[in-house]
Amino acid sequence: FGEVVADKVVGEIDMYDLMKAALRQRPEYILVGEIRGREAYVLFQAMATGHTTYSTMHADSPQSLIHRLEGKPINIPRIMLQALEVISIQATARVRGKRVRRCKQIVEILDIDPKTKEILTNEVFRWDPIDDTFIYSGKSYILEKIRASRGMSKEEMMEEIKRRVKILMWMVKEGIRSYKEVARIVAEYVENPTAVMKRIEDKDGAK
Repeated sequence: FGEVVADKVVGEIDMYDLMKAALRQRPEYILVGEIRGREAYVLFQAMATGHTTYSTMHADSPQSLIHRLEGKPINIPRIMLQALEVISIQATARVRGKRVRRCKQIVEILDIDPKTKEILTNEVFRWDPIDDTFIYSGKSYILEKIRASRGMSKEEMMEEIKRRVKILMWMVKEGIRSYKEVARIVAEYVENPTAVMKRIEDKDGAK
């Protein structure tokens, strides 16, 4: 089957090799289906240099996620964890007798406490399983950074969020789920938000 060198068969291409090769292409986004080993280090290096990255891991809370990232075999140094901005905890739950997927938490990574060296976090949203609703904590540091960088008022930011929610809800209602269709609508909205909103309102009004 081939000579084994450093836990790897000669000629074998693993996730670590793919990550390094992907970064040489200067991508806008990097998506890794699931991180389990040393490829995570390359992923965090990409985050630290400004690349937008997305990935998944098995963990039931932000704390357990951090422990997994810091432990073997991943071994991400705590100082590099600051490159991670948002954690979304998702799970299968039972709502009104049906098995459903729900986002239990959305948590921001803020900083490292200089005294305790603990990672400081901010829970932005939390799912309430009793009412099947999502509770906003009232504060998002990342949204505040985006608002400031774009020169928007708080009111303008909230209106922008409401428009995006409306588009997502409309796509759900229309059964628009394929990647190509969703990507096309998102790209159109970035290019001409007024036209997209008018089209949605016209279609809703015609029904």
